[in-house]
Amino acid sequence: MRALLVNPWVYDFKAFDFWNKPVGLLIVANILKTLGFEIDFIDCMDRLSPYYKTKTKTDVYGRGKYHHEVVEKPEIFKIVPRCYKRYGIPRECFLKVIKKLPRPDIVFVTSSMTYWYLGVFEVIKILKEVFPKTKIILGGIYATICQKHAEKYSGADIIFTGPSEAHLIDLLADLGHPTTTELNPGRTTPDFSLYKKLHYGIILTSRGCPFNCTYCCAPRLYGGFKPRPLGRSVAELELLVQRGVRNIAFYDDALLFEADKVLVPFLEEVLSRNIKVNFHTPNALGARFMTRELAELMVRVGFRTFYIGFESKSAHFQERTGSKVRSEELAEAVEHLTCTGAERTSITAYHMLGHPGYDIQQLDESMRFVNRLGIRGMLADFSPIPGTVDGEYCRKWVDMDEPLMHNKTAFAIILLGFEEVNRIKELQRRLNRSLSSA
Repeated sequence: MRALLVNPWVYDFKAFDFWNKPVGLLIVANILKTLGFEIDFIDCMDRLSPYYKTKTKTDVYGRGKYHHEVVEKPEIFKIVPRCYKRYGIPRECFLKVIKKLPRPDIVFVTSSMTYWYLGVFEVIKILKEVFPKTKIILGGIYATICQKHAEKYSGADIIFTGPSEAHLIDLLADLGHPTTTELNPGRTTPDFSLYKKLHYGIILTSRGCPFNCTYCCAPRLYGGFKPRPLGRSVAELELLVQRGVRNIAFYDDALLFEADKVLVPFLEEVLSRNIKVNFHTPNALGARFMTRELAELMVRVGFRTFYIGFESKSAHFQERTGSKVRSEELAEAVEHLTCTGAERTSITAYHMLGHPGYDIQQLDESMRFVNRLGIRGMLADFSPIPGTVDGEYCRKWVDMDEPLMHNKTAFAIILLGFEEVNRIKELQRRLNRSLSSA
């Protein structure tokens, strides 16, 4: 049996390879290999793709810009005064590759942000034309969050929702591929061997999140907090290291939660095995759980970037959105990190731009508060997600049944206006520059 797995293009106003890999699709690949499938894999967003040699630069930690082409904006975005682009390998490269592939028995297409569905639809349309008799299964975040939209418009034969390891074997049996193999949920490994070269790797020590923030869909996607087996995570890290990977990003939604049971044992194993890598935390760290001892261990093991969720210094805003972090907890986390050897330039606090609670957010003062701590701020644009408290509230401004309107760039401009968005971004740049010149 043969399966084709595809990670589609991204259509957006901006996109950057901030340690982005389709982990769910790579887990599917490993499950299929376990079941005896031969795998063909195309990641349209792979900057080291064997099908297209991009000229974009990569920084010391493996991040970089995607190749892109400016395309016509959907009519719904005509109000957004920015170029719309298709990111990833050129379309003609994708066509050339799939036309040379053997006909697959089954195709899996993944999806990420809900408002990136145009790339998903385009890939499915092409695959239908080239392999008209092959079933196409669409999974991932868009398919899960916007299931009805995907069923109606995507062109996929089956919409698969939720984590890939949960019901994949049952799905294959329904499609005529029964197996006696049993999988333990949460114990499957992303198959990074599908990449010829890697700038970085991804690690998960847990799935899900214990919080219920009003703007986040993680509980809906993965449920509550579930640690992964320690041996599994360590083995995955060692496989990446054996391939020469030196930058590792954690994809945990709550990396520091119950750290004594999950992260600390993992890091102690890293030390005991003398594994030398750079660790990164693109998903927001919970400042509340940062202790002096944990900070010291993270710095000693090799953490090089610390991205901390903050959103706002307004106590009212914090309480309204889930009480995940307080201002004093951020200050304490920064102190713990810097006192144990972390450079202030390696610490970044996320602010939320374009949240519907902007009137109580005190965003300007929040950015200045972070600046006074001597660390960088980063504006994380708010995306209204259907099914979340904040996303449903946004129906007063946009049509939430059209996933394009979940676009974080567009929504911020709709809510605040183009000039105000630019003013806030310039303020953040100015504050960060002040740290560089200090």
